[in-house]
Amino acid sequence: DTLEGEAIPATQATLPVWRLGLDDGGEIDVSASEAVEGIVRAIKWSTGHLGYVEHDAPFLSYRNSLGRFCGRAVEAPSSLTPQAFAKQLIKREQDLYMPLKNRTFENNWGGKAGARQVWVSSLKECGHTFEAVREGLLTLENAFFDLTGGLCSVEEKVVDELATESNGGTPDASAAQSNGGALSGKDLLYDHTSRFDIELESLGSDVKGIWNSSDAREIFQEIIGVSKTVSVLALGLDLICRNAQAYINQTKSSVVQPINTDQASGAYVGRRRAAKRPGAYADFF
Repeated sequence: DTLEGEAIPATQATLPVWRLGLDDGGEIDVSASEAVEGIVRAIKWSTGHLGYVEHDAPFLSYRNSLGRFCGRAVEAPSSLTPQAFAKQLIKREQDLYMPLKNRTFENNWGGKAGARQVWVSSLKECGHTFEAVREGLLTLENAFFDLTGGLCSVEEKVVDELATESNGGTPDASAAQSNGGALSGKDLLYDHTSRFDIELESLGSDVKGIWNSSDAREIFQEIIGVSKTVSVLALGLDLICRNAQAYINQTKSSVVQPINTDQASGAYVGRRRAAKRPGAYADFF
């Protein structure tokens, strides 16, 4: 009863013990059952066994100072699950809904429309599946798109086309791409020119919507539609939230204060419209 020339105590001689050398140095003593389990797990991992996941893998809970998980430590291993992303979707929508609501003439998302409540309920019920959260992100993008007034370049497109036709010419390919041409999001994404020319993030002070052009939206929907990981969905959520916040920062609230008149005798009189003069209406957000 010796192991590598060392005597084993009588209390441990009844069970076989294996001493394994670690890749990063050092040794560890394991039982026969643990050694067999490790070999089986290694074979499943190396062969890509269908449905095999190492739930105790160290990299699932790894954190550093650059990419540190900012939530609770116990939630770090599950932070990239569809269920966690569904909670983040609901939270970010709640943060941006009221400011966007107060900057629009028509609200087909919340209130009596009921679409917002249906969206939240679907995420709570089916948020554990990847397909549900992916569709939930696309639905949220469409809601923000409508709340910010749609595409700001539609009128500019018509003006450009009329100016081109009046000059006896036709729009070239680059103009068609930048003004909502017939190219799909996949075509734009795999085209080397449009891939680098079209900016998805709203930059500068001239922000009139969640997207700068229809092509940017087409590319975003294509990327999200073909994505297979929660990480890509998280990047898409962060992008539309930054664009929505940029729109909020550059747009005055349409909420008006109560005004007392002789006819109404102190009743609330006002209407929702965009303020054109600084300080004309109160901006509560």
